[in-house]
Amino acid sequence: MILRYSYDWFIQQFEQAGETAETFLLSVDEAHFLQSPSAQQWSIAECYHHLIKFGNIYHRNLDRRLSGNPATTNDIDQDFPPRWFWKKVADFFEPPYTFKMKTVSPMRPDAVSRYNRLELLDEFINLQERFVSQLRYARKESVSLRGTKVPHPLLSLLRLTFSEYYLLTLAHQRRHQWQAEQTLSALEESYDKSANT
Repeated sequence: MILRYSYDWFIQQFEQAGETAETFLLSVDEAHFLQSPSAQQWSIAECYHHLIKFGNIYHRNLDRRLSGNPATTNDIDQDFPPRWFWKKVADFFEPPYTFKMKTVSPMRPDAVSRYNRLELLDEFINLQERFVSQLRYARKESVSLRGTKVPHPLLSLLRLTFSEYYLLTLAHQRRHQWQAEQTLSALEESYDKSANT
């Protein structure tokens, strides 16, 4: 059995995120991919582009810290649970959600016309693979996912452990995966209604 918050668990979660995105995006046609249900809502393309921007920022931040002599452990197979506060923050991100948050400008998606569904899928899967490679490298180096605190790339007063960064990234990805699925449902429902009138 895989321990929650262990290296194997985080690796499994990122691999699953890539598989879920691939299954979903390959089922979506281009028109629905670029269309948003309303002016206040993101398209499926915008959901994924936001996740890629967010993920790249976190990945680079953790890569920098990995090259800077992070804390190590003799028990690499243990779990690395987050602190209570960050566990609650991750729980808040998990879908289904009712409270929407304003997106900070570095993580806002670009104009819709720039997106290609298969290219965006490749980018997202590549991001998941880079997180998996990062985790495998850290495990090889016996890095403690709980022993080193890393300043947040946008709010430097906040300091999170590797485990907390990975947990937040995964919860955030599930949040917007769910949002993309809800967007597709809304578009298909709207199409069905117009077809029946």
